[in-house]
Amino acid sequence: MEKIYYSYEDISNLIKNNINKIIDFNPDYIIAIGGGGLIPARIIRNYINKHIYVVTLSSYDNEDQKNNIEVIQWIDLKLKDKKVLIIDEIDDTRKTLHYCIQRLKLVNNANNIGVFVLQNKIKFKNGDISDITYMCCETVEDKWVVYPWD
Repeated sequence: MEKIYYSYEDISNLIKNNINKIIDFNPDYIIAIGGGGLIPARIIRNYINKHIYVVTLSSYDNEDQKNNIEVIQWIDLKLKDKKVLIIDEIDDTRKTLHYCIQRLKLVNNANNIGVFVLQNKIKFKNGDISDITYMCCETVEDKWVVYPWD
C-alpha cells in the first residue's frame, strides 16, 4: 500500500495553519485519544492554554481485525454544558472516534463536542457525527499515513 509520510515540522505547520478553527470553537477541555492524539494535543496546547485529559481505547478482536473496542483509560469529568474538544491524529474508519463521542455523551453527559483531526481519509465512515463540530487540517486519499511518532 502506498504511504504518506509526515514529519514533526509538517504536523506543527498543519496545526498552526488550522489553529483558528480551535480558537473559534473555544473548548473548555481538550481530550486526547491516547496514542495518536497525544502529540497533536500537546502542540495545540502551545496555542490555547487548556488542560489535556486522555482517554485510551483499543480496537481489536482475537484475530486482530479491530472489531471490538476496549476502554483502557477513561476520564471522570462532568461535561454537561462544557465545550469538549476531542483530538486524534486521523479519521480513518471513524469507529474509535464515534465510540469516544458516544461514550462522552453517555458517561460524562457531554452535550457540546468538537473533534479535531490532522487528516480525514476519503472513505466510508462508521457512525454519524453530524451533531458535533468537526475540524480537520486536510483531507487525504485512503493511503497508509505514517507519523513521526509511529
